[in-house]
Amino acid sequence: MLLVREVRALAGNLQKEDFLRQVGPFVLVRRPPDPIVERLALRLGAHRTRVARSPASSKMLMAELLQHLDDLGVATLPPIRGSEELQIGRLPDNDLVVDDPSVSKRHAVLRWDALARRCMLTDMGSRNGTLINAEYIRDANALVSDGDMLSFGDAEFCFLETLSLLSMLHTAHYA
Repeated sequence: MLLVREVRALAGNLQKEDFLRQVGPFVLVRRPPDPIVERLALRLGAHRTRVARSPASSKMLMAELLQHLDDLGVATLPPIRGSEELQIGRLPDNDLVVDDPSVSKRHAVLRWDALARRCMLTDMGSRNGTLINAEYIRDANALVSDGDMLSFGDAEFCFLETLSLLSMLHTAHYA
């Protein structure tokens, strides 16, 4: 997993097309623990904080976090051709290893369909469930949209299309 500062440097050194090819069609940005979000909100002058649950509020939260927290983890994909999948879990042979006791060994799978430009999320029978925007996945395959908050057990990530991430990094750089 890369850090925001590393992704920002990569974005600054590559042309847009090369960055998209290098990073893949989407990223998962690890949401920091609530105390960090609350400290950031206080530092920015907010009077109260609330958990972002809609894609729009998640994207706004991530834009703020990307601007102020260079140590956030950003999971990128290996080069993808056609339909590929990203396995998520605690075991080291997963594509995205989440070192959290609430995450199952083989927790979930994200499947990217390059032709349709969409991503589907499947829970793999995890003990603590998989959520999209605080709602448990009910169907075998759930559609994931830009800005959705994905929870694997207690670990939360914001799903961002790479163009959205690039825009946020560019905005944060000039803010």
